[in-house]
Amino acid sequence: MQKLLVFFLFSFFLSANVNIVDEMQEIKNFDLAYYYDENKTETIESIQNINFQQSTPNWFTFGFITGNSWFKLTINNQSKTNKFIFQLIEPYFQRVNFYNKKNGQWQQQSLGLTQYKIDQDPQQLTPIFPFEIEAHSRKTIYIQFAPDKKTAGSSFGRFHLSTQTKFNNESILHNYLLYFFLLGSMFMIILFNFFLFIKFHDIIYFYYAMYIISLSTYITVYSGLIHHFGLALWYREMALSMPLFIIFLILFSDRFLKLDYYLPRIHKLLKFIVLFLLCSMPYMIYDYSGWIKTLGLPIMLLGPIVAFSALYVVYKGHKEARLYFIGIIFYIGSLTMLPLMTKGILAHTFLTHYSFSIFSYVEIMFFSFVLINRFYATQNDKINLQGELLEIQKSTERVLEERVEQRTNKVNQLLNEKEVLLKEVYHRVKNNFQMVISLLYIENQSNKDGALLQLINRIKSMALIHQYLLGMDDYAKITSQTYLHQINQEIERSYSKQKLIINDSIEDFELSADQALSLGVIVNEVLTNAVKHYKKDDVCLIELSCNKVDNEVTLSIQDNGQGFELKSKHNSFGLTLIKQFSKKLNASKNEFTFKSGTRYELVFEL
Repeated sequence: MQKLLVFFLFSFFLSANVNIVDEMQEIKNFDLAYYYDENKTETIESIQNINFQQSTPNWFTFGFITGNSWFKLTINNQSKTNKFIFQLIEPYFQRVNFYNKKNGQWQQQSLGLTQYKIDQDPQQLTPIFPFEIEAHSRKTIYIQFAPDKKTAGSSFGRFHLSTQTKFNNESILHNYLLYFFLLGSMFMIILFNFFLFIKFHDIIYFYYAMYIISLSTYITVYSGLIHHFGLALWYREMALSMPLFIIFLILFSDRFLKLDYYLPRIHKLLKFIVLFLLCSMPYMIYDYSGWIKTLGLPIMLLGPIVAFSALYVVYKGHKEARLYFIGIIFYIGSLTMLPLMTKGILAHTFLTHYSFSIFSYVEIMFFSFVLINRFYATQNDKINLQGELLEIQKSTERVLEERVEQRTNKVNQLLNEKEVLLKEVYHRVKNNFQMVISLLYIENQSNKDGALLQLINRIKSMALIHQYLLGMDDYAKITSQTYLHQINQEIERSYSKQKLIINDSIEDFELSADQALSLGVIVNEVLTNAVKHYKKDDVCLIELSCNKVDNEVTLSIQDNGQGFELKSKHNSFGLTLIKQFSKKLNASKNEFTFKSGTRYELVFEL
């Protein structure tokens, strides 16, 4: 009889009673009776006959389990209200069944990811169970966690019990003011880092902004806020924020610590981890619990690796990494507690539950200080660098000015020397031409037929260029009017015994030495042939014009002779000279026509 009484009292204690005495009451800390159904054989009918030999606080964790978890709670309603809300805070469960008796029949409410997949009802993702207890009466409720058959389920969470009136009057978001504060401040940091990325094009600010975005998204999922923000339908997609914030933290840390320079092997290892996490994301969508179970503890090793890297680069002289090291210590704390609590190694308490969010926030603050310090250090370095560059620029300008002045004096000296030499060359060439002309002229005097006179005129037209250049300051340009007019005058002097009149109309424009030489030889050859082959008794009249329109020059020579047979003369030395020198002029076209004498026309571009 005594044993039966002890057993009855023990069972009654494990049934975990709570008392409701006020219609504005909420109970955040209480115990529930707990039973683990490893084979998943128990139903609501059979579970009533089982003695619950374990108890658990409403903040619970059992790690990853494949069987069903049963919770039992007896509620004494001593208040006037009869409507209550039983709430499950965390949203990670595949299937949750809530049982309470009404009119002698067990009523079941189901929610969770698996139930949502079946019914596609968004309300089944919201972990809130309304139920009724008559005033001044008692009711026992059962809660069942039922993972999928082949998949282990995460079983950490928190129950919350309150009256309907309390639940309605106190907004559910009141419990999450801390998260609003955290997420709001994170949003400002995100904007600031995007601004720095756009302004300075430094990828580290982009990595950090994406890290905070991913971390904030995961905190929203982890805290259950997605249910109240209307985001529960995208629970699995938003859960991808967990590997994403780890990826961007790795990229940020690798860039900030300059691991490719200080620790190239760890740099390669982190790159491999980033690639591995990216490849694992489809598996996370398929089975979130399995992903956490498989990769949770290995991810914890990232903290010590990065912390060691930070200490090493500080030792190597990277002073900015000191603040980073402090921040990563908080990251290790947050990243360590969460997987350990998820696996049931650490108890689920207020500290372990909120440590991830709070430590992450502190870590973000330290990392923000790191980036601000980096920003100001970069600006100071730029200012110092600009000052140094300005001094170097001034010094360089002074050196360059001195060198330019020295070089200019030397170049001017060389130019003067070259100018003297060039004038000497022109002078000697002119004298040599003059000597040849004199010898040919003497030889021509002994020959009464004047056979050498045409050759003399050809040489004179060439010598005239050197005589002309000898008196010029700019050796690259020759004025057409003076040069061609002198050729005409030399032709008239050479054939002074004949009746000859040359009228010229020449525009004044500039020719290069090569252009003047070619044009002089052509003019001399055409004029000489016109005089030489003139067989009339009256005056040989020649009209010469040279005009320039835009960049095109037109030379025209017209005589009043009898003309000649072009076909029979096309291989003559004079016509060959004309053809060859006209080819040296740019885009040249020339032709002979025979109407009222002989007309030669040459067109070329300067």
